[in-house]
Amino acid sequence: MTAFPRVLFLTPNAFNHLTGGGVTFSNLFAGWPKDCLATVHNDAVPTSNDICDRYFKLGRAEIDLIAPLRIARMLRDREAAAQAAGSTDAASRTVGGLVARLQGDSAPQRTRITIDLERWITAFKPQLLYTILGGNAVMSLAVAVRRRFALPMVVHLMDDFASIIYRRGLFASIERTRMHALLAENLSAAATCMAICTEMCEEFSRRYERPFLAFQNCVDVERWQNVVRNGSAARGPDFRLLYFGSVFANVQLASLVDLCRSVVRLRAGGLPVMLDIASPASHLAPHRDVLAIDPAIRFTKPTEDDGAFFAALAAADALVLPINYDAETVDFIRYSMPTKVPAYMASGTPILVYGPAGVAQVDYAAREGWGLVVSERAPQALDAALRRILCEASLRETLHRRAKTLAREHHDTARVRAKFQDTLKQAAGMETGQIAPAA
Repeated sequence: MTAFPRVLFLTPNAFNHLTGGGVTFSNLFAGWPKDCLATVHNDAVPTSNDICDRYFKLGRAEIDLIAPLRIARMLRDREAAAQAAGSTDAASRTVGGLVARLQGDSAPQRTRITIDLERWITAFKPQLLYTILGGNAVMSLAVAVRRRFALPMVVHLMDDFASIIYRRGLFASIERTRMHALLAENLSAAATCMAICTEMCEEFSRRYERPFLAFQNCVDVERWQNVVRNGSAARGPDFRLLYFGSVFANVQLASLVDLCRSVVRLRAGGLPVMLDIASPASHLAPHRDVLAIDPAIRFTKPTEDDGAFFAALAAADALVLPINYDAETVDFIRYSMPTKVPAYMASGTPILVYGPAGVAQVDYAAREGWGLVVSERAPQALDAALRRILCEASLRETLHRRAKTLAREHHDTARVRAKFQDTLKQAAGMETGQIAPAA
């Protein structure tokens, strides 16, 4: 039987079947023995237990603001309580706003391995630390855990966070300097470095002067063959567009709004099209006023069941993948590859990609032909592309065939998961199938 090292996963995003990170980790680690996997996290999303059932939730004992800012937080909490009680004292109302402006996105934090965390990790007896890093607090904890337990480490970067965080606030320059030092230390110490796509690997290899391996979400193509589309024909009589995933102002909100407006224009022109947005209620609530502009824009709750998820993708006439065009978004997600991309492709449903050139997911679709790409932010171009993908049978068939072929060749679980898991074993110093895990 193949041996598996005991992996300690340190992450701000744990295992679940709802978020992009949670789904990616669940798919990559599927089949890993539960007794060889433990997760230390501070994820607000509830965890799932099918892949991992051993969790340590980080709290303020492990990660918290530095002492002066804890005092400021106490004052802010008192202010909030006073407002809830009906206080209208102007002086108290200024405290929270002033603290928020001073901190920006750069409030310094302190981290520590508490006695509880140390005992929990010691009892698990890890042989490998796997982490996606994150802000300074998580990176500091990664350094501390690696050193304290003398663990080889694998770093798997999911986005280019170093290009955008710690830009605002009184402590921004200090925290950015600290971030670059922590990132350099973690990458230098890692036995293996991974990134989410080829473009990210190429850039990070150049930037950080060490090789990166590409691993992203994978799809069990064979398992869902009876669920996904076997043809490209539109279902009609109404055309159904579907967007499935997160809604964030700094990732896809503006382009999703453009799609909503395009649907309204197309309907006014006689095309019976609707757009379903399947996203968590917490993501949609702040943006309903700009998204819910017509009854044809409908909100649905995203399913955590894989079968229902693929059935929903297959039932749509076209899937949409929006990406904002602004410079801040591009800087953040230039090298990212959404978890839903392999699933979109495997579904066989024609895909419209609406986003700027120079972003990895847009360039991937344009280069390989698995999606119809609109790389300029122009209402007429978007309207025309939506009409084409809904109404042109030959285009739909071309996209359908190309996407399913690429999903099988490049994103199938049988290929990706085995290579990912073998890479972790090698990083832990194991020759696959020859060295048994520690007792």
